[in-house]
Amino acid sequence: MRAERRTPQEVATMFRAWAENRMYGNTMRLAVQALREAARTANALDKLRLLDFAEQKLRDANWLRPEVGKEQRELGLEEIARNRQATLRQQAMPAAERLLEAAEKGVAEKRELLRAAGELLAFLYHYLPEEAETQALGARFRSLGGEQPAYRPIPALADKYHRPEGGVGCGAMIGGLLATAMLCAWALGLLR
Repeated sequence: MRAERRTPQEVATMFRAWAENRMYGNTMRLAVQALREAARTANALDKLRLLDFAEQKLRDANWLRPEVGKEQRELGLEEIARNRQATLRQQAMPAAERLLEAAEKGVAEKRELLRAAGELLAFLYHYLPEEAETQALGARFRSLGGEQPAYRPIPALADKYHRPEGGVGCGAMIGGLLATAMLCAWALGLLR
């Protein structure tokens, strides 16, 4: 029985689907790993970074495979948002307060304390900009000479990976396979 021949476009489509399935699996694995690390850490800044990363990975998974497990991912995104709010209010604000107190008292290097407080404030300004406590911490931070760093969002996969049109790159893939086959044949010829 002869195998069915596939067109180069079909091969490219199959290869793209395989690659995107792998990317989806890796994206979900990274999201789960970040959530586990966020649950284990007591450091407010690390937890906020991990929650942002996990959130973006879940959004990337939604973009890659919108038809698979969307309801569970939406529940995950809601849980991340609740966890982030709790972390901001219960850990980040008190941590920024302690860092600013230490900077005022000269307990350690002021510049390093202000840098750490500024990173926490970047999250607070991004997620809780209207909170009175955020505004008060920001004013205190600036009065100590701190320069507020900008919030840096996690880049979306959609910004980096652009799905090729059907058949685009197929010739390059086939050419690469032919070149690899020729190199293997040449190498085997040298070994004999």
